[in-house]
Amino acid sequence: QSVPYFYKGYWYITRYEKGLEYPVFSRKKDSLENEEEILIDQNELATNHAYHALGGMQVSPNNLLMAFGEDTVSRRIYTIRFKDLESGEVLEDVLQNTTGNVAWANDNKTVFYTQKDESLRSYKIFRHVLGTPQSEDVEIFHEADETFNTGVYRSKSGAYIIIGSGATVSNEYRFLSADTPLGEFTVFQPRERHLEYSIAHYKDHFYVLTNLDAKNFSLMRTSVNATEKPNWEAVI
Repeated sequence: QSVPYFYKGYWYITRYEKGLEYPVFSRKKDSLENEEEILIDQNELATNHAYHALGGMQVSPNNLLMAFGEDTVSRRIYTIRFKDLESGEVLEDVLQNTTGNVAWANDNKTVFYTQKDESLRSYKIFRHVLGTPQSEDVEIFHEADETFNTGVYRSKSGAYIIIGSGATVSNEYRFLSADTPLGEFTVFQPRERHLEYSIAHYKDHFYVLTNLDAKNFSLMRTSVNATEKPNWEAVI
């Protein structure tokens, strides 16, 4: 069993049962003494599959829904599904040919996800609204440079949806308020060869781990309203 961790009112636990191959994912509200709520029993999902991988389990901001990805062919190509955590029912929404991960917007019905091309490169970001077919999803970003991969995630602060693109010696990020999923993404710092960086949000600043003017890497920060590198300042 994993060490339980507390997040937004729940203790989350991953455990194995004797004789079974896959884990059981569960949570307990408020206290570890309370009744266990099974989120996913992977042993049940894996029934009738020679191979089964589970990824991208992301609970919605209101704690009522969960997205998860399944790969049953061992190609790191995941099908994303959604579960109603109150009723236990799996929704009809199905997102094919993905990395398995989603980023939830704060409306609890919009998610962003990544698709792969024929070479399994993560190259496109789409927006999906629950209750609509995948054919109606909107393409948000296309990483046309074949030397880059892309992906999308929700900042740990919960304030932003972030699209990242990366190659061996270069990175680029875009961000959007999680409160306005229909809005336009803003480029954080345009890609430059040999400029590597990653970002994290806290209050009024983005914190930047970067090789800019550093032999290895240094920690810098910048206002959420001025994100390009002339505005970066060292964190002491």
